[in-house]
Amino acid sequence: MERIEGILYSDNHLVAIDIENGLIHKIEQIDHSFHGNGKKVYIAPALIDNQVNGYRGVEFSFPGLSVSDMHKVIYGIHKKGIATFLPTVITASQESLMRSFANLSSVLKDSYVAVAVPGFHLEGPYISPEPGYRGVHTLEDIRRPDWDEFQRLNEQAQGRIIQITLAPELDGAEEFIKNCVKNNIIVSLGHHNANAEEIKRAVDAGAKTVTHLGNGCANLINRFDNPFWMQLADERLMSSIIVDGFHLPPELVQVFYKVKGSENLILTSDMTMLSGMPPGKYKWNGQEVVLTEEGMIRNYEDNVFAGASLTLERDVANMMRFTGCGLSEAIDMASKNPAKLYGFEDRGTLDVGKRADLILFSMNDDGLNINKTIVAGEVVYKNEKLNYEVVV
Repeated sequence: MERIEGILYSDNHLVAIDIENGLIHKIEQIDHSFHGNGKKVYIAPALIDNQVNGYRGVEFSFPGLSVSDMHKVIYGIHKKGIATFLPTVITASQESLMRSFANLSSVLKDSYVAVAVPGFHLEGPYISPEPGYRGVHTLEDIRRPDWDEFQRLNEQAQGRIIQITLAPELDGAEEFIKNCVKNNIIVSLGHHNANAEEIKRAVDAGAKTVTHLGNGCANLINRFDNPFWMQLADERLMSSIIVDGFHLPPELVQVFYKVKGSENLILTSDMTMLSGMPPGKYKWNGQEVVLTEEGMIRNYEDNVFAGASLTLERDVANMMRFTGCGLSEAIDMASKNPAKLYGFEDRGTLDVGKRADLILFSMNDDGLNINKTIVAGEVVYKNEKLNYEVVV
């Protein structure tokens, strides 16, 4: 049995957490003094990222995606406090998507990968073809919802597509959503230009969340007739948001927080293969994009973002900075809330019997400084060194 001590993120009490057989065995408040090299060391659930397209030069749509590629990604994001993530594949041809999900299913046979990946997120190809709304998704591959095609894709994924992002205004979207609900697949609204009635019908059909609210939209929109208001107003919809400091201005994050409440927001990174890479010009998804010194990825020709490069712990810190919310709320938006949305009953909170996915961290001017990441009871990252302890 291993014992972890630190300050509980939710109430600032000093606690000891006993871990046995990969699970949280006991949590108790303790009174003795605890020293973390002169800094307060907090304990919280490890983070869950529902939209990761790639990392450190690896893209999940690569034709030759390998187990070593996935290990490279997982090692990198463990350093950032992320224990669970959904590999995300974006709009592409049917052939390319079939290959991507076949590759992902193959690497998921590796037990270390399986611990980190509970399923996949398909963003597109059933999204708006309109400029701005489609973002950097390739126009020639965007199409109407096709349940037969999706079933073939999910068969290649061995039934592990657990979320799809689509545009609710497309022909056939309502019936497609109902089919997803019947098959326990989370439907998220994104990259769309739906009106209020189309959004309502989608939610009535079973759509549960919104993909990166405030993004995947044209730069200029009608002040009243636009996709945002209905999605904000409908209390049935959770919303993911990218709080990297680029995708949304602080004032808009404040509004989303006040309207949705912390219990209905999910922090997401939307990382691409350029995350963790040096600044410069890159060819990504067939387009020329620029990764700036600050970490913004931009397609300047189309004047749109091209995914993100900053990792989820930065979103947590920015959420606190932008809204004034507490550490507990910010962490929950990146752990408890996604676990609730996807029905991950074994993780996302610190409770006896849950999988021991924990982070120990201190706070500095940049936000969370991850000292240790524990996944299923095993230390997979410690002291910000690169010699990871991988035990599965």
